[in-house]
Amino acid sequence: MSETRTFLLELHCEEIPARFLKPLTFELAEKLENFCREQKLEKSELDHHCSPRKLSWTLTSLSTQQPDQSETQVGPPQKMCLDAAGQPTQTGLKFAEKWGVDFSAVRFEQPAGKKEPCAVVGVTKKGRPTIELLAEALPKLIAALHVPKAMRWGNSEFEFVRPIRNVLCLFGNEVVDFTVDGVRSSNTTWGHRLHHMQNPNAIVIKQPEDYEAALEKAGVVVSFEQRRRRMEMQLHELAQGVDGHVVMDEELLSTLAEIVEFPMIVRGGFPADFLDLPEEVLITSLKEHQKSFCIRNDQGLLPYFLAAANRPIEPGSEAEKLVAGGNEWVLKARLYDARFFFAEDRKTMLELRQDKLNSLTFQRDLGTYREKSIRIRDIADAVARKIDPGMIDDLREAAMVCKCDLRTLMVGEFPELQGIMGGEYLRLEGKTNIWLAVKEHYHPSSSDDGLPSTPMGSALALADKLDTLVGCFAVGIIPSGSKDPLALRRAGQGVVRILWEQGWSIDVMELASIAFRVVGPKATKSETDTMAALESFFRDRVAHQLEQAGYAGPVRRSALSIGWSDLVDLKARCEALSAFAEDPRFESLAQSTKRIGNILKDEALDQSFDTSVLQQAEEKSLAEHLAAMESAPDHASLLAFLAELAQPLEAFFTAVMVKCDDPALRAARLSLLHRLHLAFLRVADFSQWQ
Repeated sequence: MSETRTFLLELHCEEIPARFLKPLTFELAEKLENFCREQKLEKSELDHHCSPRKLSWTLTSLSTQQPDQSETQVGPPQKMCLDAAGQPTQTGLKFAEKWGVDFSAVRFEQPAGKKEPCAVVGVTKKGRPTIELLAEALPKLIAALHVPKAMRWGNSEFEFVRPIRNVLCLFGNEVVDFTVDGVRSSNTTWGHRLHHMQNPNAIVIKQPEDYEAALEKAGVVVSFEQRRRRMEMQLHELAQGVDGHVVMDEELLSTLAEIVEFPMIVRGGFPADFLDLPEEVLITSLKEHQKSFCIRNDQGLLPYFLAAANRPIEPGSEAEKLVAGGNEWVLKARLYDARFFFAEDRKTMLELRQDKLNSLTFQRDLGTYREKSIRIRDIADAVARKIDPGMIDDLREAAMVCKCDLRTLMVGEFPELQGIMGGEYLRLEGKTNIWLAVKEHYHPSSSDDGLPSTPMGSALALADKLDTLVGCFAVGIIPSGSKDPLALRRAGQGVVRILWEQGWSIDVMELASIAFRVVGPKATKSETDTMAALESFFRDRVAHQLEQAGYAGPVRRSALSIGWSDLVDLKARCEALSAFAEDPRFESLAQSTKRIGNILKDEALDQSFDTSVLQQAEEKSLAEHLAAMESAPDHASLLAFLAELAQPLEAFFTAVMVKCDDPALRAARLSLLHRLHLAFLRVADFSQWQ
């Protein structure tokens, strides 16, 4: 086995925006993987890390020497390399000389793609030292990194996300010598800025294995995962210190782990009278303005927050008090603003803001939010008539005010609170019948988001999403590829999830048709084209829902192929099919279904037949099974009968000639198979069971 060493590359830059960190590290990791593969270099694993000023990659057990590579070189045709006497010509000798071999090593054979024998020689290419290959490749690999907003800095012609200030590159204890952006690689790096206020010299890394420990001493935790774990642990410990628990936000925790070099959490406080604000206001204000977490106990939020400090701090030290005090000072000002916005908003009842929606455009072709509210009302009315007519009046009222909080100061400051603030203001106004539906009508906003907690909220959410979807499709705004600027796929999945989880037996395409009639005056596309596009769109969303629900591929394919727009029926069929999915008799049913389809192809079919015409025991037995199947009360019962049908069907096809010479018997047998086929299609198309 060849000798191996560990390779380490670190780019130390000016502070890099968090959104670029992981894409850059992943991209160069992929390029290094490809480099090793192309150069036939063996390695054990590749690791990569990122922090605000550092991108680093480590290849462990990387071969120190590229293996020798054997190549076959093809030369001129044999007739040009040998004369009539079989002696080498000048052309043949030059070919051998070119590849550094004696002519005796040249052989003649017909390579693939050639019409005649040619001169062929095997050449061994000596492998190069890995450190040389790395020195050549790295400047090109780094320069080829994709940066959406690459810039040039100072007089440099090199484009990158931020200026590169230092390059650390080691292969074992040797420096891989190259230059990028005018910076030459070395065995040194830099730690936290505060560390170098007392320690002005660069940090020498003698070997890659020393890298993480040396930087931690200098105030930089290299690993994103380790920074995240430490911060999570500190959050829980500090929350427990005031008899509470942290209001966890995974997205915020990951953001903090990206933007700090040393993970340190401090706890601060704010005046308790701010707890009069709605919880969502406090949580959002702390997250958006201070990147901070709230603390709660069983009674509600506590007047404390948890913020990140990007530096090592001793607990209880003056430095900790200073950091906490600075955050408290800024946060208090933000909360005073929030309280002012909240108080100002409450001076005007929410329903009185409806006219202000006329000056807020939803979409250029679809008009204002006022117009959207009216459409939501009309769609919601039709939805309520199908699920619970008793909620119509309340639902219509909720629809007309559900977008009014877009004209409040609070939502202007925190767009994340739209819907939430509308619900809170309605609750404080005493609108107990509709406030929760309005508060939750944007749900589900993602695949892991819950549905509204009430049927009225789900009906309002359904109407809102249908208006957005059908309206956009009607004016030609249709998602394609990765382009979906209005998140229409997410809205479509929300429609499907609401119907699926609420168990409402309402045809998806019927709802789309209702919505199109409401949106119609704004449409620029025909109803036929719009509905065709929506049908394809919703079918994909339903297929995704089945996959998310965990149904096996054969179940999904066979159930979808006979109908998908009634999700209650589809779910019942999938559940019944899944219960029988492991039954080996279904494999033979699939084959029999295909055979029936081939027999019935191009035949004039009739569903009625006289059983007395049937002659053989096998076909009479099949007719008896058919009668039992057609009386099955539900999908599970039908599938139970189908399972019992596998053997009689096999016997029928073995013993009976369907297309016999007797016209009456032939017609009866075809009708029998046709009725069987229709019974199959009540639950699934078993020809798709594969």
